[in-house]
This record gives sequence, C-alpha cells and structure tokens, in this order.
Amino acid sequence: MKIIIVLILLYLANFGTSYYLHKKYVASQRRVRQYGGVSTARTKGGFTKKGKIVLLAFDDEEEIIKYGEKFEGITVFSKFEKIEGIEGLTLDEVESKFADEEVIIQAVQYIREREKDVDSEVDEKSEEEQVDEIVENKAIEADNTIV
Repeated sequence: MKIIIVLILLYLANFGTSYYLHKKYVASQRRVRQYGGVSTARTKGGFTKKGKIVLLAFDDEEEIIKYGEKFEGITVFSKFEKIEGIEGLTLDEVESKFADEEVIIQAVQYIREREKDVDSEVDEKSEEEQVDEIVENKAIEADNTIV
C-alpha cells in the first residue's frame, strides 16, 4: 500500500513540474512573439546532459533575427534567458557566430525551411490561378461558339 502512495506522489510531482515548465515556455513564447515570427528548436537532455530550447523572433522580409531566448538546464528550475549578441544579425551571420550551438543552428534552419514553404505556396497559388483562368477562357469560348 505504501508503494502505491509513493508512486501516486511521484506521479503528481512529475505532473506539477511538467505543468510549471509548460507555463514558463508559453510565457516566453508570448514574450518572443512580440518581436515577429517565432522559430523554436530543442535538443533533448539526459540524466547528465542539459536539454536546450531556443526561441528566435525573426523578420521575414529582411531575414534578420530580432530577439532570442534560450532555456538550458537539467531541472525545471532553469529559466529562459535572452541570447546576447543575436539581435540584428542575418541568418548567415547567426550560423557563423553560433556555429557551436546546435540548437540555434536548428532554429535558423527551420526559418529557412519556412521561407521555402511560403515560396512554394505562392507558386502553387499562381498555378491554381492559371488553371482557373484557362477554365474560364474555355467556358467563354464555348459560350461564343454556341451563340
């Protein structure tokens, strides 16, 4: 019976710390989102290895980083901290300056992939519009031949 009570207490402690960490993550994401679009990346930690979460705010048009925060630690008592020296850098400059930070490079790669996805969506829309125009033109030609 005591083992069951201990397991329930451990489960509740795990739930509480997870909830606490989630609240910190959401608050940081809101803070970063004020600066622009947000890219998030993470690396898993282990029992002895620190896990990392990075949030980067970026400007789509100029391809610069406007703000960044990093969470690094083993316990939930770690905090999100501002990344010094990242503001105003282009994506290429960030990759060269923070080459040893795998999680920051990963976040920059997500920004680049997002730009490719946006470009491909624009191309797809233009193709759809072209198909619509062709269909409309064929319908007009069909109406003209009937009359």
